Amino acid sequence: MSNIWKYLTDGTLPKDKVEASKIKVKSCHFIIEAGELFKRGFSVPVLKCLSLDQAEYLMNEIHRGICGMHSGARSMATRVIRAGYYWPTMRSDCKMYVQKCKACQEFGNLHQLPATTLHSMQSAWPFAWWEMDILGPFPIAKGQLKFLLVGIDYFTKWIEAEPLAKITVANFPSVLWAYHCTLQTNTQETPYKLTYGSDAMILVEVGEPSHRRLNFDESQNEEQLRLNLDLLDETRECAKVQKEACKIRASRRYNSKLKPRSFHEGDLV
Repeated sequence: MSNIWKYLTDGTLPKDKVEASKIKVKSCHFIIEAGELFKRGFSVPVLKCLSLDQAEYLMNEIHRGICGMHSGARSMATRVIRAGYYWPTMRSDCKMYVQKCKACQEFGNLHQLPATTLHSMQSAWPFAWWEMDILGPFPIAKGQLKFLLVGIDYFTKWIEAEPLAKITVANFPSVLWAYHCTLQTNTQETPYKLTYGSDAMILVEVGEPSHRRLNFDESQNEEQLRLNLDLLDETRECAKVQKEACKIRASRRYNSKLKPRSFHEGDLV
């Protein structure tokens, strides 16, 4: 992208006419603002262009930082775009980064053929249906606390937890925050946005300022947040449609690999 930067700043072009023509065409999709190069996006208005060093920092922070949850390559690239960043080899770099992540390779899911069909569960509206679970016992902490009570909303995937052991007090808030700020495949939104109407500003946007942080207007912030709450019902309805469509696709894909198993009295299992 250095050639595009040079062309937009001082009109410098490569000597090769073919390459110069390509730069002119590509430059239509880029702008310079506040001394930074931005690319016009389709899913978001503009994306901040990063160097290789900046991209490495960004991938590390999004994948394994305080807001990271070791997601797959496509999910990771989606989070990069949603946060407002871009570089030309983004998809392949995210894929390579995940493949080299030791934790992902060590604890990744194993593929298994299902024995029964998939039965999807439906939730009519946000916070109408919660699932609760108790984890533990953990090593006894201060106050003789050793269990963890966790609740998750089926619609927004919002998580609430009551930490009851020392290890969870230190680590669990960052796990919840990472999950709340991650785009969910079935709703195409983050749990945070489906709950509050706006996307949270993640830590990487502080370390590498995004477009919305560079153009932050404190005087209009409260008004815009209230407006987002007024529009939240529509966002949730769209998420519900996306969720139902995702469940249908998941059931079709899951059931296509079905290998029925039946047992009779006297069979060895």
